[in-house]
Amino acid sequence: MRDYLASVELAGGVPVEIDADDGEDVATLPERVDGVVLTGGGDVDPALYGRSPHVTTCVVPAARDRFELAVARLCLSSGLPLLAICRGLQVMNVACGGTLVQDIPSEVPDALVHQDSTTPTTCPHPIDIESGSVLAHCLGLIGPAPVPVNSRHHQSVDAPGHGLRITARAPDGVVEALEAAEHPFAIGVQWHPENFVGSGEFRGLFTAHVAAAADWHRRRSG
Repeated sequence: MRDYLASVELAGGVPVEIDADDGEDVATLPERVDGVVLTGGGDVDPALYGRSPHVTTCVVPAARDRFELAVARLCLSSGLPLLAICRGLQVMNVACGGTLVQDIPSEVPDALVHQDSTTPTTCPHPIDIESGSVLAHCLGLIGPAPVPVNSRHHQSVDAPGHGLRITARAPDGVVEALEAAEHPFAIGVQWHPENFVGSGEFRGLFTAHVAAAADWHRRRSG
């Protein structure tokens, strides 16, 4: 969690931690915060997207699923800026009616290593980001170029949810980013940009999120 908080702070934001155990009223979030970061974590319950669990699926407490799905839907319906990371991307997709690949090694042909259970370190690989996407703009990318990222996940987006479009993939086809086309700022990424807080490679993503949050605050304040 430290890297998430530091990334928001360095981008000029003031982070506030909120989770399912806080008893927060999701409906009032737009009155109390100016943007949301959905963080990484365990697997979304497959029943929430109409699938039976794979043997490798490790779901989180149901309260977290309910809370984060409600938050994602609120952000997407209200225009509240949303940056969804790793599990957060998967929550965002399920919130829009999308589905997930539950086990990349067995479901994706010729898959890269996206998670190594023998080490806590991440698995680096390149991704291709769509030119002209909001994500490309956040990262200052002018044309197509492979971007190195870190990876530690065994699940990924399968079918994108309603209103979402794929804007980045790994070389094996695994979805690495989604954007909500009709939203001022709703981006989900499968890798962990917060882990680069010290070197700043992906600071533009957090800076753009904080800027979108500032715009939201100005509109809300009238």
